[in-house]
Amino acid sequence: MARTAIISDIHANYHALSAVIEDVRAMHCTDLVCLGDVVGYNAYPFECLSYVRELKCPVVKGNHDEEVVTPSNTRMNSIAQLAMDWTRSRLDESCLQWLSRLQYQCIVRSDAGASFSVVHSSLDHPKAWNYIINASDASNNFLRQFSHICFHGHTHAPKIFVWDGKHAVEDRANIYPLYSEGFTEFQPLPDLKYFINVGSVGQPRDNDPRACYGIYDTDINLVIIKRVEYDVQAAQDAICNAGLPECLAKRLGKGI
Repeated sequence: MARTAIISDIHANYHALSAVIEDVRAMHCTDLVCLGDVVGYNAYPFECLSYVRELKCPVVKGNHDEEVVTPSNTRMNSIAQLAMDWTRSRLDESCLQWLSRLQYQCIVRSDAGASFSVVHSSLDHPKAWNYIINASDASNNFLRQFSHICFHGHTHAPKIFVWDGKHAVEDRANIYPLYSEGFTEFQPLPDLKYFINVGSVGQPRDNDPRACYGIYDTDINLVIIKRVEYDVQAAQDAICNAGLPECLAKRLGKGI
């Protein structure tokens, strides 16, 4: 069996990350890939970064991972920037060097021989950190996507975009069960391309506070996206105890 867990946007939420990794093991995943933004917003940047490094899995760079290493002071709102400054003070030189060496995109090959692309934002301009909100936004990505499937994050909202060779469309039918059941699965059609957002582990923004991640089973060509319960209150308390803005704690409880 070749099952790869796809996690993204951990954002220093150790409670959520621990719960997701426990679920990954329960789902019998053999591999794991991280789509970036390990740090930012929440109270455990060093712990989450150390955890991901120990996993020795493929990781691509997110905008918060880049910002903590190379401050721009222009890309983020004031709350995110404040959290980023606090995050930077909690990371040692080894962490910063590790983040600086991350690539913006990569091809992942499973033991079964299948391959897929991963990127934090989009393949057309991965360093621009574009937000792919709708099918129109996804169109340019597909022009640069040469793999059957590409997984991405960045918006913190799970979505499925499909390319038929001429047009990009949003696949709402296959994502809908995630909101009603907390779980969805589908088999990508071989003659189409898929650009799949697996949601956020540490700061969901689709009105569901549960952590979210994806699984790609290359043996049976199956994509799964699922929710995972975690101790939201503990994560909120940690934010407040760290002196980070209270609004960051409140949004975790609402999934916004």
